[in-house]
Amino acid sequence: MRLFLFLILLLFSNLLKAKSIQCKFEEVYQDGSLQFGQVLFHEGLLRYQYNDEQLFTIIFNEDYFAIRNDKPEIVNKLEKNILLNELTYVLSNYPNIEKNYLSNEIRISIESSHKANFLKRISIISSDANLSIYFIDCQNKELSKKYFQPFSLISISQ
Repeated sequence: MRLFLFLILLLFSNLLKAKSIQCKFEEVYQDGSLQFGQVLFHEGLLRYQYNDEQLFTIIFNEDYFAIRNDKPEIVNKLEKNILLNELTYVLSNYPNIEKNYLSNEIRISIESSHKANFLKRISIISSDANLSIYFIDCQNKELSKKYFQPFSLISISQ
C-alpha cells in the first residue's frame, strides 16, 4: 500500500522538465507514522528515495522503477494506477495548478512554498490512504543524470 502512495511523486517529473531540484521529504500518515527521504528532479527525471534501508527508491527514467534500498540489485518495473493517472491529469496544468482537486474519490490539496518556488505540501485523501508529503530544504542545483539510472543506482552523496 505504501508503494501506491509513494508513486505520487513520480508525477512531479512533469512539473520540472526544465529545472533541477533536490529536497528532503517527510511523509505524515493519518496514524501519525512518518517516513523520511530525499527527492531529486532533473529534466523530467525523478528519484524518490526513502532513508529507511527496509524501504525502496523510486526512479522515473522513461519508465517507473522501484529499487530496494537494502538490495539495489533488485529492480522492479512499476505500472501506473488510477491515482497516478488522476495526478498526471491534475498536475499537467503546472504552473497554473489549482489548490484542490477531487476526482475518482481522490482528494488532493496542494500548497506552494514561496521560499523555494516549489511545492511545500501535498495532501492526499482517498479510501485507500490519507497522508501529507512535505518538501523541506529544497534547493535548485545542477544534478547529474547518473542519479536516475535504476540498474546502476549510486548514492546521492557521490
